[in-house]
Parts: sequence; C-alpha cells; structure tokens
Amino acid sequence: MAISRRPLDVDNYSALDGGTGLAIPGYYSRVHLNDIINNFIIAYVGDGKILAKIPRYEVAFWAQRSIQEFSYDIFHSEKTIEVELNSTLQMSLPSDYVNYVDISFLDSFGNLKTIQPSINTRATKSVAQDEEYKYLYDQEGRVIFKETSDTLERFQSTDRVLDVDEAADYYNGFYDNDDYSYFGRRYGSEPELQNFNGSYVLDLEAGKIFFDSSFKEGSIIVLRYISDGIGDNDNFDNVLVPKLAEDAVYANILYNLAKLRTSSAGASAIYKKEASAKMRNAKIRLSNMKSKEITQVLRGKSKWIKH
Repeated sequence: MAISRRPLDVDNYSALDGGTGLAIPGYYSRVHLNDIINNFIIAYVGDGKILAKIPRYEVAFWAQRSIQEFSYDIFHSEKTIEVELNSTLQMSLPSDYVNYVDISFLDSFGNLKTIQPSINTRATKSVAQDEEYKYLYDQEGRVIFKETSDTLERFQSTDRVLDVDEAADYYNGFYDNDDYSYFGRRYGSEPELQNFNGSYVLDLEAGKIFFDSSFKEGSIIVLRYISDGIGDNDNFDNVLVPKLAEDAVYANILYNLAKLRTSSAGASAIYKKEASAKMRNAKIRLSNMKSKEITQVLRGKSKWIKH
C-alpha cells in the first residue's frame, strides 16, 4: 500500500484547533468535550438505540462530571505555576485549584527544594476585641475578625534563618567557632521538625498560602496542584480530553444515564462493569510507562552497595 508523504515544517507539527483555527501543539492527541457530547448523542441516543430520548444538557452534565472525576485519578491533571513572593510572604491559590501535589522553592541553581507544611501552626481567625477584651460586632450582630491573625503574623515574623556558614561547620564536623552555637543542637531533636527549607501554612478558607521568614521578597515558589480540568475554562470548547480515555468517558456517561432510568435500570449493572473496565484500561494507557525506562530502573538493582 502506498504511503502518502509530505515534507514537515514547524507548523505541521501542530494540528489546527477546529474551534479557533489556531495551531495547538499536541492537539491531535486530545478531543474536545463538546465533540464527546455530540458523538455520544449520535451513537447512543435515539429511536432503536440504548437511550431513547435524552436532553443534551443531561449528557453534558454527566460528561462534565466524568471529566472532573477522571482528572483526579486517571488524567492526572496536574498544573505547575511559578510565583514570585512579595513582602507579605503569601500567595493566592489558582482559581482551578483542587489539591496540591508539591510546594517547593527554586534555588539559585534551578533546583526545586520541597517545602514542608508547618506541623505546629494552623490557619486561624483573629477576633477583633476592645480594650476590655470584649468581642466587637458589626451592625448585623456578627463577630468582626481582623484582616490577619496573630498566629500567622508571629509565624511569618519569627526569625528562622540560620547562619549558613556556622551550620556548615557543625554538620561537617568543624567546631572552631568561638561560641559553638550549633554544638549539640541535634541531640533529642524531632526529625519531622528538622527542616532547612522553610515551611508554610495553607489557608483554604482564605485561598492563600503563608510562608515563614525563611523566605524573603523575590523568592520563587513553585506550586504543583491538581485541577478538575474544567474550573478555569469558560466553556466546553476549551476542555480537551485525552483520546486514550475517550472510550472510558463514553462508558461512564452511559452508565450514569442508564442507572437513573427505569427502562434501562436492568442493564445498569452491565454498564457499570463495562465502565469500570474501560476506566482501568484508560488508567493503564495514560500511566505512560515505557519499557526502556523500566529497564533503566531495574538496572539499578545490580548496583553494589558498599558498607
């Protein structure tokens, strides 16, 4: 069979987005959520088909719910942003934030250093009080809270910066400094509290992350977080689904629609089993395991460990 060939240039590596006509790198590996909704209605809805009559908005609802659930465990919809801290040593969470994967800072060599959450500090609200320590209320009788809590102010103002040179001398076994300021400091210490990279407090209610005084204005924070794949999009035209999971999305929509209808309730168990199988298959496909990479890891098992 003859194979059609054509010269490729930079533009040909990016498929055209049918909605905008713009070139999007890697677009062909994904499909629009709107296309999934339309394809599902064509394949499953109508006279003589599995679902006789389903409004489009109901299909769209379950398609959206499928994408949200798949984003957590199958799509691994992780995003990464860099934020430069200002003098307040705090950053706002992204609008599509669901949960964080890792919070780190960027050092001078371009390496990411993981920041651990503070164990002994929690995000709190500070109640406004008068000189007699009585609560202050607004005109509607609700308690007034301060803009910033005393807990977070003390967390961010406490001097936690160690003298790097003295610390290096101690950890390297040199005790020539006059005051021996680091001698014996690790004895009896709690390992979970021994952190040289600083710490943070996550305040979900305020939608902010507060960093301690180990950081300074201009520090670069890198946040890896999970998104539901829909939160930052204005419409379904901007939601793209991996083609490797397209069939699993169809199966999940079908099961959720069938289980709510008496006409197809008897077959819902079959649809559920099929949806679960296709979800597992999609998870394996998107795990992105390569045989050469696995081989490279296994080669490390033959390394001699010296004592």
